[in-house]
Amino acid sequence: MSSKSAAKTTGSSWSLTLRMSVFVSVAITAIVLAVSAMMYSELAHQLREKDEAALKNDMQIQRDVLENLAVSGHPLNQWQVEWREYQDAYRRFGWQLLAPSGSVRDASANAAVFADALAPMRARVAAGSFARVDDRQDGRERSLLVYDLAVDTRGAEAIELHGPALGPQGTVLRGVLDVSDSRHLLEAYRTRLASVVGLAILLSAGVGFMLTRRGLAPVRAIAAEIGRINAEKLHARIADDAWPAELRALAGNFDTMLARLEQSFEQLTRFSSDIAHEFRSPVNNLVAAASVTLARARTPLEYQQTLEVVVEEGSRLSRMVASMLFLARADNAEQHVQLERVALASEFQKLIEFYDIVAEEQGVTLEARADGQLMADPLLLRRALSNLLANALRYTPRGGTIRLLGTSTPDAVIIAVSDTGSGIDARHLPHLFDRFYRADAARSSTDSTGLGLAVVRSIAELHGGTVDVASSPGQGSTFTLRFPRSLPSRPPSSSPH
Repeated sequence: MSSKSAAKTTGSSWSLTLRMSVFVSVAITAIVLAVSAMMYSELAHQLREKDEAALKNDMQIQRDVLENLAVSGHPLNQWQVEWREYQDAYRRFGWQLLAPSGSVRDASANAAVFADALAPMRARVAAGSFARVDDRQDGRERSLLVYDLAVDTRGAEAIELHGPALGPQGTVLRGVLDVSDSRHLLEAYRTRLASVVGLAILLSAGVGFMLTRRGLAPVRAIAAEIGRINAEKLHARIADDAWPAELRALAGNFDTMLARLEQSFEQLTRFSSDIAHEFRSPVNNLVAAASVTLARARTPLEYQQTLEVVVEEGSRLSRMVASMLFLARADNAEQHVQLERVALASEFQKLIEFYDIVAEEQGVTLEARADGQLMADPLLLRRALSNLLANALRYTPRGGTIRLLGTSTPDAVIIAVSDTGSGIDARHLPHLFDRFYRADAARSSTDSTGLGLAVVRSIAELHGGTVDVASSPGQGSTFTLRFPRSLPSRPPSSSPH
């Protein structure tokens, strides 16, 4: 397995709590780092501006002192004396008066403290800029800030007066300020900031984990509820509790799935019971007929009658198996529909001719009227209509009438099979197309498998159509097939019945 797929597998195996905890921790860490970096940058900027302003201020005072000395030539005033004493005691600031050649013409009393650091700086510092120099003194590191003022240039930062005390043209006043305290302050701030950031990362990870775990508690609760549902508890529902808004849709959809499963399970249970019942009768009849016949010697006529029973029950079993096989294929989308253009009038005429003899024997009149054409599988259409006609003949008394009516609308073709039979009670109508369901109590009837109407519905759905029934007890029933003008590219699969 490649490293990429291994990494993908490892990432996908992380729990949702861990993923969200890591996300929260990373987000908080990023925020803390961003704020810390901004605060550090602002502190460094403020310290730099403060040091630069302090150096400029000290150089301004020193410039004033040099100007007064250059002009008056008198002994030092009191403030100048105090400034010299301050320089002797204040070892952070020093200055040098540099000749154009770079040699030192004059310097502050503490200039020796900065001499080693300033010695390599032969070139002048660019006008308006500051230079920073790092060196070591007495075993400790220090940082120096250097600034040059041109003596011979008129401008905002230049010494305005000239004279022998200041030197010839090109003389520069160089000031230096020890800013080690600011650097140490920044280093201490960085150390504390690193500790704060590390602590923030640990706290954010812990708090993120606790908050995430608490926030996902409803997910664990709904998982526990689902885990308690089994085949005996398909009636249970989980959407009754007050779930968070994000889980309500999940709970509702799960309940909908449970309802479908419950319905399918009930249908499967009923189907298993019905199929056992339906197969038991013909099998028992076969066994009984054979057992009675074998009990003693029989005449050829009795053997012939026994064989007729075997053929009849065998045919019934064969029809049931064929119908069940058709329904299974239809449910699994394995039944292919071979569409052809079918003339309804011609198809009705063939059915009337086929069932005319049976109808005449039962004293039932068959009528048909149709116009237009239909795109359908002729064999499947004929099978559906034959099941409806056979069902109508079974429940229409002598003297009754069965009508086949075909009509067309702009978007569908409608076929209705109506009879004047006994009708069906309203409570049976919702289940009439279920497999092995019978509205009457004659569940062991030898001429019905209980699958005919289920086959009709499957055929209608294979064509993208529907079937429904309307019936009134004592007045008859009407079964209506509705086929669309154009068949969908993939017919919808039959729902479990």
